[in-house]
This record gives sequence, C-alpha cells and structure tokens, in this order.
Amino acid sequence: MKFKSNSTDFFSRIVNWLSELGSDRPLINRKGGSQDPFSKLMNRISR
Repeated sequence: MKFKSNSTDFFSRIVNWLSELGSDRPLINRKGGSQDPFSKLMNRISR
C-alpha cells in the first residue's frame, strides 16, 4: 500500500510540473460564434 501512495505522489508531481509549463488558451470559436466539435469536447473535459 505504501508503494501505491508514493507512486501516486510521484505521478501527481509530474502532472503538476507539466501543467505549470503550459498556459491557458482562449476558446476557439467558429464563424457565427459556435465552437467546433473537438473544441467543445476538450473544453468540457478541461472544466
């Protein structure tokens, strides 16, 4: 059990480190104001 906790902490540190490297991007909108299907899906996942 202790090994799982340490591996989770290591994974969390990597994910946090990677997320600090990036920057938030504005939403992508198509003409007329509607989002394309991929952007709509990714925005829903990232919330």
